[in-house]
Amino acid sequence: MLLRPFDFCIVIPAFALVVASFFVVYGGDGGRPTVNLRAEGGRWVFPLDASETVVVSGPLGDTVIEIRDNSARVVSSPCMDQTCVVMGAVRLSGQWSACLPNRVMLYVSTGRREDDADATAW
Repeated sequence: MLLRPFDFCIVIPAFALVVASFFVVYGGDGGRPTVNLRAEGGRWVFPLDASETVVVSGPLGDTVIEIRDNSARVVSSPCMDQTCVVMGAVRLSGQWSACLPNRVMLYVSTGRREDDADATAW
């Protein structure tokens, strides 16, 4: 197959478009990481680099969430299995932890994706 000069006018921009779309889709989030807390009582957003202990009320009682050292974790919760406590800390965008019986969820995001701004736990 022989390429003619006009073929390069189509191939080069098409290749550039593919490369640019790769960076848009798979590029870094670029935003400041935040911890998003969701419960029946409301929504809260904290910077991931904060040093906070947050008490969130749910149907079973209070869930205690600790934000420290660029990570967030459930310290205690009134649920039976304590899976949320054992799960450990989340620190990367997209990671999450939840106490499903108490209807409390936390997740890390950068706020760049549209679904981060409108996400709901339930």
